[in-house]
Amino acid sequence: MSDTTTAMTEEQKAALVRSTRRLDLRRILGGLFVLYGVITTIVGIAHWDTDPEKTGGIHINLWVGLSMLVGGLLFFLWDRLNPVPAEDIIGQAEAEAHQKAAGEGRELA
Repeated sequence: MSDTTTAMTEEQKAALVRSTRRLDLRRILGGLFVLYGVITTIVGIAHWDTDPEKTGGIHINLWVGLSMLVGGLLFFLWDRLNPVPAEDIIGQAEAEAHQKAAGEGRELA
């Protein structure tokens, strides 16, 4: 294989950056926290009378659900304000391509 087949085009680099940012762990964790926060908050509201009896006067499901919502939203905010730099994503992909090529006995420019 020639060196030109392993070089990434600008479209491929943009697609790689989009897919990597889409699967960022902060988004996944933020989504799970928001989902479970909504469920727990709904349970806390639905069982308004029974929660304080079991937990010593605290509406624990409501407070934990709201806390999880806030935590999930903070993960989304963190991802939005500090995304993974495109240079890091592309550099990592190129390093992996060089490592794979070296393992196959080829040299890349």
